[in-house]
Amino acid sequence: MSRTIKVLCLAAALAASGAACGGGSTYSGLISCTQLENVESFGLLQACEEIQASARMQLQQGCAVASTADGGSPTVANAPCSRVDTLGGCEITSGGFKETFWYSGAGADAEVGAMPSDIQRLCAGSGGTYIAP
Repeated sequence: MSRTIKVLCLAAALAASGAACGGGSTYSGLISCTQLENVESFGLLQACEEIQASARMQLQQGCAVASTADGGSPTVANAPCSRVDTLGGCEITSGGFKETFWYSGAGADAEVGAMPSDIQRLCAGSGGTYIAP
């Protein structure tokens, strides 16, 4: 077999396996969905759901459903939620998945809205574990 044919066969095998051009590597860290939500009586909050990348399909489906209900424009990212100016997080395990929701004030509600203690009560009411900012 000539060198050219060997190179072409190797290239075809790599392309078929997804390994060519970096396609073989997949992101396996935390992914997130950030959107605005009207949460209980706290007003408008920026909510960010964070979950392992292996649950990408569930996150994207939930993110799209929430955006229609709340009128927000969600952002899905291959990164964990930002911790800047958060009021706290709420870790919930459900259906074999562990996810964390991080909350921060948004717009005018940021200055008069929820406090970390409000997020702590919200989290306790949903059976989650509060994570301090």
